[in-house]
Amino acid sequence: MISTDKSSLSTIRNDKSGESQTNIRLGVFDSGWWSAATDALRIEKIQLPSCTHSSGNTHLADSAERLTKGRELVNSLANHPVNLLVDNAGGGLGFVFEPNDPENLRLAHEAVGAPLLSHIIDPLVTTFQGLPWEILWQSLHSPTWVKAVWDRAQAVELQRFGIPNVIHLPMAAPNRAYDTSPIDPKTCRKVASFVGGQNTTYFSSNAAVPSSTLLPGVLSHAVRADLRDITFVEAYQNVYGMGDAFAPSESQSQAANRAAQYFQAKLFYNAIQCIRQRDRFVIFLSRALGDVFELIGGGWKEAYGLPASPPISTLDAYLRHFREVAINLNFINGNAETGLNMRAFEITAAGGFMLCREHPELGDYFAIGKECATFVHESDLLEKIRYYLDHDDERAEIARAGQIRTLSQHLYSHRLSGILKAGFGRRSPAIAFSTSTWQMDCKRIVPEARVILDCGANVGQMAEGFRKAYPRATIYSFEPVSKLHRALAECCGRVGARWVPKAVGDRDGTAEIQLTTSPEANSLFDHQPGNPCAKWTQVIDRETIQVCTLDRWCKEEHIAPRSVDLIKLDVQGAELKALYGARGLLRHAPLVLVEVSFVPIYKDAPLFPEIDAFMNESGFVRYAMYPSDQPSNWGDALYVRREALPK
Repeated sequence: MISTDKSSLSTIRNDKSGESQTNIRLGVFDSGWWSAATDALRIEKIQLPSCTHSSGNTHLADSAERLTKGRELVNSLANHPVNLLVDNAGGGLGFVFEPNDPENLRLAHEAVGAPLLSHIIDPLVTTFQGLPWEILWQSLHSPTWVKAVWDRAQAVELQRFGIPNVIHLPMAAPNRAYDTSPIDPKTCRKVASFVGGQNTTYFSSNAAVPSSTLLPGVLSHAVRADLRDITFVEAYQNVYGMGDAFAPSESQSQAANRAAQYFQAKLFYNAIQCIRQRDRFVIFLSRALGDVFELIGGGWKEAYGLPASPPISTLDAYLRHFREVAINLNFINGNAETGLNMRAFEITAAGGFMLCREHPELGDYFAIGKECATFVHESDLLEKIRYYLDHDDERAEIARAGQIRTLSQHLYSHRLSGILKAGFGRRSPAIAFSTSTWQMDCKRIVPEARVILDCGANVGQMAEGFRKAYPRATIYSFEPVSKLHRALAECCGRVGARWVPKAVGDRDGTAEIQLTTSPEANSLFDHQPGNPCAKWTQVIDRETIQVCTLDRWCKEEHIAPRSVDLIKLDVQGAELKALYGARGLLRHAPLVLVEVSFVPIYKDAPLFPEIDAFMNESGFVRYAMYPSDQPSNWGDALYVRREALPK
């Protein structure tokens, strides 16, 4: 049994954007990416050893090994408190026995009173394969363990299973001294090179594959053939109804069993995806290009009979290789549905030219065609390779621009800086509230709004404010609760807004909303016992409602994403879900006004640091924070897209 600390991340929220980080001390596990990033930011750190396994693979660390490391952690930090613990791949997750209760374990980071942020870059069942699923599942529900996931689709699925404090944290390039001298493209070897081992063993002759795990993966890939942007969790739950999202009334053991079945089924999907995104192109180029294609890595001959050079032995040689060949191919493995692997950032940081298959998140980090190049399928790949081998100057220009982008925005020090700016690691509860109003600030950024999405409209209070600020805007008021519809319809008629009888979230379908003693507190999340707003959030009834993603709703209603100037979210704990369902709109919207909680009000609902981290990573700056009538509990944050900030 795992006991978890019921305190929350509200104890470490942000003081003020851009505040100096000199008073922060981090506990960093091992000497990898985060250690170098900490040094680059000149932050005080304490070096800590990660969990180990006799094989050298941290993923295999079992409960006994994590107990040993947990005791070491407590001893190491006994006289050296830290604000935040940071690890890679869960290497900092340790256990200690509860005092006076040797039957129960406690998470080591909770025992030392510091939150733990783990950058998880593989599926859970891979990252923690040495732990029994029941222990892992209980541990994941620690409110002070931040699960920073590199792939947005994986972050969404963890949230759907009720796991708290999940954020999206993309990979990056490690901090080090990179060669930034100009490359003479004519001296590069005229080859297209791929560096990476073959790692799909699911289809090997001795693999035991339970037939029950095959159907979800096959169906999901089938539906993706027609709907390219759909993810496994959407196909699994929404399209085929093989499993539902986490329900607040569900017991932890029920949720754990259902999650275990889901992640086991997804392994086959990942294996197919590895062939779809990676192996097929290696096989194709080996036959189509001959010596012009260079393959470096282990396992290819064993799997497909393909000749390959052995892995590159040192990091320096690895980075030099990217500068010495004309084209660096980046084929992302099967673990990623939407996210980018580290190779994307390593190639560009080194100054190499990258040719990568089109991928959902690629455009969020690079200007395609200017900082990297992309292909879609085999014939397109072949055409792009031949083109860039013949256009040295264009290739060099793209490589140079890609290096500038990565070294200025995509190092691990940039990721760590964003984490700290978002509030992870801050112990002061102070929040700098604005003295202006949201109307004044919104008008300053967007003098005339075209489309406003008012999500969580209740009875139309904000619709009236939007109409006063923007007389000519088209306002859509989203409110799913039937008891509020009459009052909202009257308000919409009075101010000229359009009522939408739906909630917003990260998927389309139905959900159960908790009706509370105060209608303004109705929520998709369950009541958090003992919360400071308990008299308003007590559940008195429930209702089945319609839920939509803003991206898909706008597409169905033929609303151009670029016309949406303001998104307002006041959806009682479901703000992060709604933001995940509006990723397309967020590429263009200049303003997002979102309610944020500083303390737990709803069970497992994300708090302010998670919202702030997501918005920062999505290209927004927190422009202002407005106090509520309970400023120590919640407020409203205005985020402005960086390009829209006043000059």
